[in-house]
Amino acid sequence: MTPELLRRVALVHGVLAWISAVALVALAAALVRLRDDARISRWIRLASAATTSLAVASFATGVWLDLPYRTHLRQRLFLASRSLGFLFERKLHLSFGVLVFAGLALAALFAAGATSHDAPSRALRRASRTGYVASAFFALAACVIGTLVAMRARF
Repeated sequence: MTPELLRRVALVHGVLAWISAVALVALAAALVRLRDDARISRWIRLASAATTSLAVASFATGVWLDLPYRTHLRQRLFLASRSLGFLFERKLHLSFGVLVFAGLALAALFAAGATSHDAPSRALRRASRTGYVASAFFALAACVIGTLVAMRARF
């Protein structure tokens, strides 16, 4: 990959990650505002699928950038600032957490069913809400760390 292409993919990854983080926060807020016994409307289910897809796309672009990061940027980043290097390594773990929590939250939301009001459905909705809130926090933390690192080191 050429350096110019790496810079462009990194820019797309950063923008996509921030859009995904904002979407996760909005979705988590919408789910928190719903009552436990409320029906999950169709738009919430569609928004959940779209938001999770954004998180997957952001993660996929990050995975695509992982090898060039390790070969071109990692050593320079650690030499410039050891703490920033370790912080960026934790960003990778947070990003994986975003993917896992969002995926499990989506699965729980769809498993709960749209019209069921029994105890297992309410528990699955609560689990989905908790998963999306955790995913939103992880996404925001990863985006802030990524932005701090991007200000210091670039491809």
